[in-house]
Amino acid sequence: MKKLSLLALLFCCLKVNSQDVYPTHWFTGMKDPSVQLMIHADGIGNTSRVTVNYPGVTVKKISAVTNRNYLFVDLVLSASAKPGTLRLLLGSGSGASTTIDWKLVAKNKEDGITRIKGVRQEDFIYLLMPDRFSNGDPSNDAYTDMRDSGADRQNPFARHGGDLKGIENHLNYLKQLGITTIWPTPVVENDMTRTEEGGTSRSTYHGYAFTDHYNVDKRFGGNAAYKQLVDATHAKGMKFMQDAVYNHVGNDHWFIRDLPMADWVNVWPKYTNTSHKYQPLADPH
Repeated sequence: MKKLSLLALLFCCLKVNSQDVYPTHWFTGMKDPSVQLMIHADGIGNTSRVTVNYPGVTVKKISAVTNRNYLFVDLVLSASAKPGTLRLLLGSGSGASTTIDWKLVAKNKEDGITRIKGVRQEDFIYLLMPDRFSNGDPSNDAYTDMRDSGADRQNPFARHGGDLKGIENHLNYLKQLGITTIWPTPVVENDMTRTEEGGTSRSTYHGYAFTDHYNVDKRFGGNAAYKQLVDATHAKGMKFMQDAVYNHVGNDHWFIRDLPMADWVNVWPKYTNTSHKYQPLADPH
């Protein structure tokens, strides 16, 4: 009885951070009406029921996995579902419950021809690494609440402070070069502890060690700066590519630090470096 009461108390006090719900939001009007939420919080896998009272949204099923800090919730969004914030009510067998607010937003209706255009053969693409390109806002170079809290332009293995504002400040320069498309390396959050490689402490300034798939790293200026840069790029008649290799996650990502299940990622007995050979993926023989 005491064990059951303690479980109920823990569940009542459960707090789910918005960054620990993937995807953080979804869109109305999608061709496929299904979406699966991955929710991460202490003991969330002990949930026995999930309900939602929002027009056009139903819970299809819930699934717990080996790690009880995860719960997967399958939703179905009907064509009648409207943008807004829905509330999921999660309950346990003891009667305890918690809530999660989750947003539906309107799908972009632009047609991909007059506004959003893909990269084509005639495009002149400029690949750049934001941290190394230009520092437009020194105030965001480093944050004490991040695992890698420094920046040092004299150290080739450290972050240097380049950001999205720095790219925006050079749009005229890029335009004059004849550039039609800007391709930055990933700018999503890399809140990573420095790695030790070859006896050298290294930052993930390159961007390929994601720790949050849905937020732009605040050392680059965050989500607002990203939108501002994209809008400014389009205003000059140029395109903007998003480089995001979604399986390139860092060791400090929450779903790596706390794996949902043993086979969530491929793991070797000891560190095994990639060969960078793509033939096994492209060649069936």
